[in-house]
Amino acid sequence: MFKKFHVLLPILIVVAMIVGCAPAAPAATTAPTEEVAAAGDVSTLPDELKNGLTFPKLIDPPAQITTKGPDGNVATWYTELSLTPEEVAKVRAMNLRVGWELINTSEWDNANLTGFKDAAEKLNMEIAATTNGDLDPVKQKGDMENFASMDLDIVSAQAWDLEIASQWFDPLAKQGVKLVFMSNVPKGYTPGKEYVGAITDSLYDMGVDSADMMAEAIGSEGQVLSIEVAGVNYVTNTRDGAFRDTIKSKYPKIEIVEVGGFQKPDEAGTITSALLTKYPDVKGIYVSYSTPAISVLEAVKSMNRKDIKIITMDLDTTASLDMAQGGNIAGIAVDLPFLMGYGRALIAAYGVLGKPCPDQCYFTSPSFKATRENLADAYLLSFGVPAPQEVLDALK
Repeated sequence: MFKKFHVLLPILIVVAMIVGCAPAAPAATTAPTEEVAAAGDVSTLPDELKNGLTFPKLIDPPAQITTKGPDGNVATWYTELSLTPEEVAKVRAMNLRVGWELINTSEWDNANLTGFKDAAEKLNMEIAATTNGDLDPVKQKGDMENFASMDLDIVSAQAWDLEIASQWFDPLAKQGVKLVFMSNVPKGYTPGKEYVGAITDSLYDMGVDSADMMAEAIGSEGQVLSIEVAGVNYVTNTRDGAFRDTIKSKYPKIEIVEVGGFQKPDEAGTITSALLTKYPDVKGIYVSYSTPAISVLEAVKSMNRKDIKIITMDLDTTASLDMAQGGNIAGIAVDLPFLMGYGRALIAAYGVLGKPCPDQCYFTSPSFKATRENLADAYLLSFGVPAPQEVLDALK
């Protein structure tokens, strides 16, 4: 269960102090600057690493973990990832080089990269290159080909077009590069063989949370639209499916009148406008994640539909500001991108050390509901930094 925010706040402030302010855009290169310890020698480790590296347990694990890995087995809770002081010293002595591919340009991705950078600095990992995959398999193929020419030790990305993604990750794996994935894993890959492991959020729980927030926002009855990513995408398919399943099983008076699929985020608004013309009595709209939700928000506002409530996933300044101002956005299902980025560095360390992973080396992390009432604290917990000032001002 999500602990009381006033209990969490001191921990969150510490996290924010570690991270500092997230950059507006990712830097091309982040190189380590501290002296590293000799292999296995813990005597020269900084004080903060004398006990190794672990996660702060900000949210208690659920009674039942609903997230499953690529093989269908239940994922491992993220706090099981840890490194001993000796393991930290060994990794720091390796002077590892990392290639990092962003999913797209977003505040979520910046927080994810910032979390990785925080752990990478502690582990003396140099982020030798960053690129933006922009949810495009063709772009990702080119990015991985470039990474293959850079003498990297570690590459971390979210794989796209999982049926064929192995084609562009295989050359890296054959070079001995340690692959760490965010949520999506290429079909046919086995942890400990082609890749080290992966971390994701509580995908199904986020869909359930979205359904619950939708029901609360519209009074548990009425017509709603579901605006979703079209095609095969493990992350959004799981979250969207959980939303629809929960509405159907838990809220019989809510009807999803139509599912609108989009390929690119900016198409979501056009699809929404057409569906609202077709279904003028719609009271709520669910959107797969916050970037297309902004397009949907613009469409709703252009039609002067102040009555419609929007539920989406992943924090974003525009969506958060609208919610803070009492607009159409009524709730956001939120995960912990900063800590997931941090976890990707720890998984990479397992790979270079040859350290056995728990189970299938597929980890899951918490999620929670963000509403206007807890929005400021949600930023600290999710991104590790305070909410934008304009959002804080709107909450006053």
